[in-house]
Amino acid sequence: MVYKNEYIAGTYRIKDHGDRMGYLRLDMNENPEGLPEDFVQEVLKKITPEFLAAYPQKDRLIGAIADREHTGTQNVTLVNGSDEGMRLVFEVFTHAGGRVLTVTPTFEMYKVYAEMFGLRLDTVPFGENFGMDVGDIIQGIKDETNLAVLLNPNSPVGAVFTQEEFERIAQQCEKTGTFLLIDEAYYPFGAASALDLYRKYPHVMVLRTFSKLCSMAALRVGFLVGNAEDIHLIENAQSTYNVNSVGILFAEELLKREDILQGLHRSVEEGREYLVKKLESAGYEYYAAGGNYVLVRCGNPAKTAAGLKENGILVKSYKSGILEGWIRVTLGSRNVMGKFWEGFEKAESWDG
Repeated sequence: MVYKNEYIAGTYRIKDHGDRMGYLRLDMNENPEGLPEDFVQEVLKKITPEFLAAYPQKDRLIGAIADREHTGTQNVTLVNGSDEGMRLVFEVFTHAGGRVLTVTPTFEMYKVYAEMFGLRLDTVPFGENFGMDVGDIIQGIKDETNLAVLLNPNSPVGAVFTQEEFERIAQQCEKTGTFLLIDEAYYPFGAASALDLYRKYPHVMVLRTFSKLCSMAALRVGFLVGNAEDIHLIENAQSTYNVNSVGILFAEELLKREDILQGLHRSVEEGREYLVKKLESAGYEYYAAGGNYVLVRCGNPAKTAAGLKENGILVKSYKSGILEGWIRVTLGSRNVMGKFWEGFEKAESWDG
């Protein structure tokens, strides 16, 4: 009989690969407008037949990231989006029968990887008003905990951990021999980076992505930063060419354009300010702490989401738990949020 990995066989996955093109996509925290057209066309000119025929070269991008983050190239490795970075950390620093700790609600892939690698998942729930006592997280990190993974700002909630809180968490992880992964996919949108913690505490790693602020979700480029020994172990587990050349090229060129990065950030903040003012003036309850998204409480979130889709706009709705009664709206430019608001008003009175 053919062997089948029991953990992978028992893992529950939801794959939504439906066609979302043609919609205003405010459901998955992508930039709904993307990078400036002239920049994209300029980079595309560098993609020649010879370029596509060669295997990817990572060194220049790793060097640019290391320079930007004031660290060494031995402290950085590229990954095929945040998902691969998480998977490699689970693969290298956990074992079947061990435990992983995170908060709830949070990014679903932490639970998926825990199941895939045969780990027990311990979660610390957000409380009323999306509050979190970091002491509960610290108490949950025990000697048996292989890994603690925290997204900052959290998604889908948007709550932000402070530097002092991460310091306390890292101290507990050091005591228990627990690896700490800090997922900073959304840190440009309202959180201070905890990247420097790896210099002070062993076995702390920070995960970043080019998918959110950098608007390159299609190209699957991310990176991990940590101490050299741990980065070496991650690279031992990687496939040989895990990040594609087109993604590497766009990331390299974008890091040279601070004007574009600042413009992308400014656009999201202008969109946030516009939407918050509209929600306040209309009397809606909302939560807009960190991240490039806002939570909005609706009377019937499924109906509102369906009404928005009818008007060509996608948002994320929730049916249970602390997020029951809320929709999550990805932020975009002032123009994008104006389109959302127009559709939202129609959806709230939609009879479909």
